[in-house]
Amino acid sequence: MPSPRLRCVSLSGYRSLSLAVLLGMPALTLAASPGSSPQSHHEQQQHFQIPAQPLATALIAFSQQSGWQVSAESTLLTGLNSAPVNATTSPENALARLLRDSGLQWEVTSPESASILPPAESDVLQIKSTPITAMDSVFQGEQVIDRQMIESLPSGNGDITSLLRTNPNVQFDNNQLSSKTPGEIAPADISINGARPWQNLFVVDGMTMNNDLDPGNSNDSFAEISGRSQGMALDTDLLEDIKVYDSNVPVEFGGFNGGVVEANTRDPKKDFHGKVSVQMSRSEWTRYHLNEDDPDLENFEAGFGNDSQPEFKKIITRATLEGYLTDNFGLMGSFSRKDSTIPTRVFAVSNQTETANVAETQTRRIDNYFLKAVWQVNEDWKLDVSLTHAPETAKTFGPNSVYSARDMEAGGESISARLVWNAPMARVEQNLSWSELNTSRYSDSDYLIFWRSSTTKDWSTSAVASEGGFGDIEETQKTLAYKLKADWNSFNWLGLDHSVQTGLELSQNSASYERSKPHSSYTVASTGTCVGSDPYCSIGTTKEGWPGQYANKMTVSQGKVAFDTRSWALYLQDEMRYGRLTVRPGVRIDGDDYMSQTTIAPRLAIELDVFGDNKTRITGGANRYYGRNLYAYRLRDGIAAMGTEYSRASQSSEWVKGKQNANDSKFNQLKVPYDDELTLGLSHVQWDTEFAVKYVKRMGREQVSRAWGSQIGEPSEDTSTLAANYYTYYNGGKSDADIYTLTITPLQAFTLGSTRTSGQFAMDWSKINNTGLSNYSASIGATYVEDPTIQYDGKFMKYSDMPATNYNRPWTARLTTITEIEPLHLTWSNFLRYRDGYRRIAATGKKVQHEGKDAYVWAETPFSGALTWDTRIAWQVPTAKDQAVFVNLDVTNLLDKQIVGATENSGLPTYEVGRQFMLEVGYTF
Repeated sequence: MPSPRLRCVSLSGYRSLSLAVLLGMPALTLAASPGSSPQSHHEQQQHFQIPAQPLATALIAFSQQSGWQVSAESTLLTGLNSAPVNATTSPENALARLLRDSGLQWEVTSPESASILPPAESDVLQIKSTPITAMDSVFQGEQVIDRQMIESLPSGNGDITSLLRTNPNVQFDNNQLSSKTPGEIAPADISINGARPWQNLFVVDGMTMNNDLDPGNSNDSFAEISGRSQGMALDTDLLEDIKVYDSNVPVEFGGFNGGVVEANTRDPKKDFHGKVSVQMSRSEWTRYHLNEDDPDLENFEAGFGNDSQPEFKKIITRATLEGYLTDNFGLMGSFSRKDSTIPTRVFAVSNQTETANVAETQTRRIDNYFLKAVWQVNEDWKLDVSLTHAPETAKTFGPNSVYSARDMEAGGESISARLVWNAPMARVEQNLSWSELNTSRYSDSDYLIFWRSSTTKDWSTSAVASEGGFGDIEETQKTLAYKLKADWNSFNWLGLDHSVQTGLELSQNSASYERSKPHSSYTVASTGTCVGSDPYCSIGTTKEGWPGQYANKMTVSQGKVAFDTRSWALYLQDEMRYGRLTVRPGVRIDGDDYMSQTTIAPRLAIELDVFGDNKTRITGGANRYYGRNLYAYRLRDGIAAMGTEYSRASQSSEWVKGKQNANDSKFNQLKVPYDDELTLGLSHVQWDTEFAVKYVKRMGREQVSRAWGSQIGEPSEDTSTLAANYYTYYNGGKSDADIYTLTITPLQAFTLGSTRTSGQFAMDWSKINNTGLSNYSASIGATYVEDPTIQYDGKFMKYSDMPATNYNRPWTARLTTITEIEPLHLTWSNFLRYRDGYRRIAATGKKVQHEGKDAYVWAETPFSGALTWDTRIAWQVPTAKDQAVFVNLDVTNLLDKQIVGATENSGLPTYEVGRQFMLEVGYTF
């Protein structure tokens, strides 16, 4: 649709003191009586809080909050909804956001007056204006990435977290951009304010979308599957906006230590529209930066192993249809598929046997099937229902093993219904959702046998020749949730303006880990003969001189661990205004029967408008955020005991059942980890630019650690049922973070000729202490369980006070610009980022004396920082009214810088991917 237009006129005018609304007339007029304080439009930075709602009532709210008079034919507004606005911005920008998806135009007709106009009669599709916004809300804790920003920024693989690089409080995994794995398409894990990635909260249309099965596990072993924090990898083409809450988070959100990423899907457009596109990247369009000293370089170039990807091809296809079937009922259907194919070699290049030289192909796939229905019942009631099917699959191989292919599955399904009632006393929103998320593995083989290499088992160059896989595992998480939120109408009491929010949350959760099919693993002994057609007997001389071999021991694993939990939450928040001071106290109470804990999280945010002109604001806050206890803690209790041992004395003997395996993990009820937060910020508007600085201090406590029971004074009392070296979990971890940020955001686009450029500069300085003690999936060993004193970089400190080894660049500077050249239908977007160098932090193996005790020595190896420049050129070729062919060219690391991203265990540096091209071609109508 054509974008709203702004006719440039003088805007010196008057502030509003009252509102007159004329209803029941052919024309709707929203008027405000003039006051006596003239201000130019450059100074009219105001806070707007207008939720998505029928456009007519949204314009009334806009007029109330801005003091502007807005005129519109009522017939233009019928059946239309507004986009949400929650920002401190100019009235012009606020009005443009409200009308963004309506197709309507608007113009300033006089100071503090505007008229709403019908859509332009045009035969071409117009370029939308794309402003870059400041940290939008009061209290400096929220960033909004709106639809136009989503479309303008380099999109990577089209996932949510790729768009969060502009936020200075967000850091990424060191290995996210590795030159060894450019074929991956899964969304990256992120850390917000130094917290662990699995302690962020992901919300889509009010529904929690976290994978709590085992998100911190990176192993793909016999009993474990690697996970990540996002339960479903949604394509950003579905989204209306993304909100990131990194500090002073409202009480509406709980169950996190880091921050909140809230995504809202788009409503269907009023008229019939659609879009189809194909996007591609490939290894030929990618520059690899590899370490010539890497002893595994030859294996990488041959594609040996799942994490060696010298060749790949990515193709992303998208299709969307949307529109209203009646005046008040609309549908949007969308499909996207992200495919990556990666040629691979299962065996190391040193193995040149016929079996080892067989070429295989890894695959990655993420599908999104999405259907959304919106019913605007009347001006007071709105219902939307969303159905999402978002499966993920990855075909990989066990290294140096035949018949080892397996399909890894993740993602899931969800149904979400949201009912909004603009009641006389409050805006009431109810959400009812059901979701099923999974992390599963399906092996081609239901057995694994460790043969000795021989003349017949000749596919390995080592002493062992593996055959088979780890078997099937299904991890499933099901959630039925209900949320009720009421934003009560503002009222004045005791001389204060109050805006109260209350809420209730209920959820029923089920978690399970299952081996539904029996899996058998075997070890072998020597034999001279094979009787019958036993597949687990082989004649052929081994390297040890055995004439043959047979399976003499077998472990059969099958079973299920499952449990249900219930949780609830209540919250209350009151945003109080008195003159230039705004204070927002709140409290959130959470409880569950998983850990039988009830937590109370107080929240407080304060803002002072220093001069009463919305130009200089001081913010502060003191908050507590309780996280989540993961299902892995309990699911692992019982996995090892699924195995039963069998043996046979000779190849011709019957299998004899032996003992059941002892459990190797024990579940303990834990406290809920929490972060305490202190914030202080200052923002000032000068020269049509917002300058903002903020300090966030986080103190994470009661974080979950893993250790042997014997290491924390809980030895096994019966080693036949609980192994002597069993693992358990305890609240032994802590973290500390000090983060300083600076943002500079021009509030008006810079115009040069027929071009418009908006931009933002952001910078952060971070000091994050976060060690293995706060990582539930790490095995830190007995040395560090009791948090001893160590020597780091020449200084003595507690082990837990050592800097984090990941998600911890000391400082980063970011510059984002978006330039629109309307006559050419071009948009040029740039994202430049300079990151301080990666630091390798590792134990040296040495000890020194400190206060009469041994202290282990840890050392830091710094690497130089580097500038990366990512760019997107978006070109539309109009073909007819509201129709266009479009081309998007993304180039990441445009300067092809060689950047150390991480190090191997040996200390050898590995590099990030070099210059890479991604091209999208599509048609929109």
